[in-house]
Amino acid sequence: MFSLPFKKNKDINAVYEEKRFLVGDEEAFFGRLRRALPNCYIFPKIELASLLEPGSLDPKIRQQELAQLDGKWVDYGIFDASLGLLCVIELCVKDAGGHYISNKKLFETAGIKTIRWDKNTLPTLEQILRTLAPFSTIASPKPDVAASTIMRTQFEENRNMDTVQAIYQSHPTPSNIEALSIMAIEKLTPDQYLKKAFPHVWERICLFCNEPQHLKRYLASLSLQDRGVERVGFPREVLREIAAIQAENERYIQRAVPRTTWHDSFVNR
Repeated sequence: MFSLPFKKNKDINAVYEEKRFLVGDEEAFFGRLRRALPNCYIFPKIELASLLEPGSLDPKIRQQELAQLDGKWVDYGIFDASLGLLCVIELCVKDAGGHYISNKKLFETAGIKTIRWDKNTLPTLEQILRTLAPFSTIASPKPDVAASTIMRTQFEENRNMDTVQAIYQSHPTPSNIEALSIMAIEKLTPDQYLKKAFPHVWERICLFCNEPQHLKRYLASLSLQDRGVERVGFPREVLREIAAIQAENERYIQRAVPRTTWHDSFVNR
């Protein structure tokens, strides 16, 4: 009986061609994100193991948790100037049962805000701007970001965190309830004392208005002395307008009527 000779593995003269990292709709969508968030770092195609780590102390459970991350990745990660993760973006497709394939539950356990869009109907620049508006005012990255990231402690991060980031990181999941609109706020402040005298405060109120709990926290922060220097305070007419917004916003918090939307990324559009 004859045996067939075994062929030894030999090195081949491999030839490669450059491959585009993002193509077609991927590249177009990345461009929209860049325009919507010019001061943020945007990283595509990130492995989940680079963003999440096991929370259990038990070695066996940790191995199981690591295994759940293996081979999974997220479409985009949005980072601030210190490479702090602001949110992740998933472009989802449906499985055979008509359900969207997502890693949202994994990110929720870590308190990471997840924004999902249907991969076959990507949002326009305007839709992206509305959804990611809270991150549009973040300070631009500094050249020494790597060094400052390594040396910064958790205490310093919390102390120096922008108001928008602090409030959104404390409640990363949208409340999915009815809320004030910018038009409604303008009706509550017909004389526009606040808008004219304190445009930066007005801008933040407009950013938070579509999330009642976030707006409540921001309006409350306006009266706190937490910046190392004593605040001058607001004129009486401005305080009246802030009080009117607070009172109207409180109605939405108490009512808390759920919206009919297939997932959180389409809330308040």
